[in-house]
This record gives sequence, structure tokens and C-alpha cells, in this order.
Amino acid sequence: MVRLAGYACSYCGLRVRLTGDHRHPGYGVVDQVAFAPPRADGLPNLGVAHRFCNYVSQVRRLGCGQILRRAWLGWATEQFEASECERRYGTRHYERLGLHPDRLRAPRLYRKYWQVRKMRCAMKARNYYSE
Repeated sequence: MVRLAGYACSYCGLRVRLTGDHRHPGYGVVDQVAFAPPRADGLPNLGVAHRFCNYVSQVRRLGCGQILRRAWLGWATEQFEASECERRYGTRHYERLGLHPDRLRAPRLYRKYWQVRKMRCAMKARNYYSE
């Protein structure tokens, strides 16, 4: 079982990992929260985030909802645990959640496949990163 701390990720809202492999996408890091409004006292906004969420938020400001953020984390966790190594992908690859329209039997149904995978990955992340 994963040991989770009481800290919630400032990006997706799920709890962070503080034990185990530091390369894991769900491992907690403290960094400046790029998407938070500036503080009145001029100090940086620091928050706890998953390694993966922190990386994605720094690569590109995303105007996406919480379900998609959690789906990305669930997909990255699934990929990490399947291969036991850290992979580097671009944000476009993450946005696809591993789906490639050219490899589908019915490419015109890409959006439907993507929605199903998004919900499955978001639920996996919620189940994995909850108590």
C-alpha cells in the first residue's frame, strides 16, 4: 500500500506521496505554484505538488479542469508502474492520454475513446492517491 501524507497537491487536489521511489510521478515536491495569484507580501507562493503535476504546470499553463489534471496523473502513474522507469513525454502526449488516432480501429471515434480513457485514468488516480 502506498503511504500518503496529509498534504494535498496544489495542482490536482489529490494527496501526495512522501515515501518510496523519488522518481514516481506522485512523489511530493515543494515548489513555487506558478498558477496561484501573487501574495500581498511579495513572497513566492509555495505549495506541495506531485512531481508530475509540478512538471506539467511549469511546462505550460493549462486551462483544463480538475478531472483532466487527475487523468494525466493517473495515466502517468500507470505508465510508471508498468515500466518501473521514468519517461519523458511532451504535454501533447499527456493530453492524448496515450491514445493515437491513427492506431484506432475507428479514428472518427477518437473523442469517445479519449473521454472513456480520461474518466478511467481520473478514477484510477483518485483511488490510488486517496486514503
